[in-house]
Amino acid sequence: MAVPEIGSDASRPYSAAPEVRRQAMSRPRVPGRDSMMTGVKAVAGILGLFAVWQLLVVVFDPPEFLLVGPVSAFAELIERPEYFASNTFVTLQEALAGFALGTALGVLCGAALHYSATIRSFLYPALVAIDTIPKVALAPLFIVWFGFGFESKAFVAMAIAFFPLVINTYDGLRSVPNELQELARINKASQWKKMTKIELIYALPSIFSGAKISISLAVGGAVVGEFIAGSKGLGYVILLANSQVDLPSMFAAFIVLAAIALALFFIVDFAGRKLIPWKNHAK
Repeated sequence: MAVPEIGSDASRPYSAAPEVRRQAMSRPRVPGRDSMMTGVKAVAGILGLFAVWQLLVVVFDPPEFLLVGPVSAFAELIERPEYFASNTFVTLQEALAGFALGTALGVLCGAALHYSATIRSFLYPALVAIDTIPKVALAPLFIVWFGFGFESKAFVAMAIAFFPLVINTYDGLRSVPNELQELARINKASQWKKMTKIELIYALPSIFSGAKISISLAVGGAVVGEFIAGSKGLGYVILLANSQVDLPSMFAAFIVLAAIALALFFIVDFAGRKLIPWKNHAK
């Protein structure tokens, strides 16, 4: 059996590795390529869903009072852009106001549950009980308290968006490793520094996870308020279209609501990626 000479390629089983590494390093890394591909796939998935929906309508040809395709819905949006834009703006305002209130109160309440055992023992069961109540049932109460205007819809959106942030904030603050807690105690860190430099940092990913859930729920909460007592907004558009058996307008409102919720979800997700970059692991 021939023994390879020292220094020859055969004596180095991984002699091709440097060349492979050079080729890999020569490939330029495009910033944001993964995010771009994710966006392309998402758009392709949505377009595929619309295509399947339209195909089902063409194949089965249901009556227009039962089902219409996305082509009819988008035609309605193109025909009356001002009508849908004005009502979309109303619903968007209500949802954002409810989300902002729900986020502020949810984070504060979650922090109170974490830092006070007394508050936790009294408030946590009450919050769970309140969350089990259907929010549609609470909407008339908010209307009695705040009237038929903007405020009642915003508070309905807040009530729906509130609970996920409470739970996620509480769980995030509890996720701090014991080693860091002990290190802060040994270094005699104040409660404020411990909270802002350690606990809040560890809670941010959980808080943003709750926020991504809450932002979509806030849009639904605004629509629920408009169902109960609305004279404008996409919820009112859906109710009016239902009374007139106008399915193109109804499905057009559905598409706009889905687009709003999806856009707000990705905005919150983008903000989370910027504020907590250490969680962005390479795939």
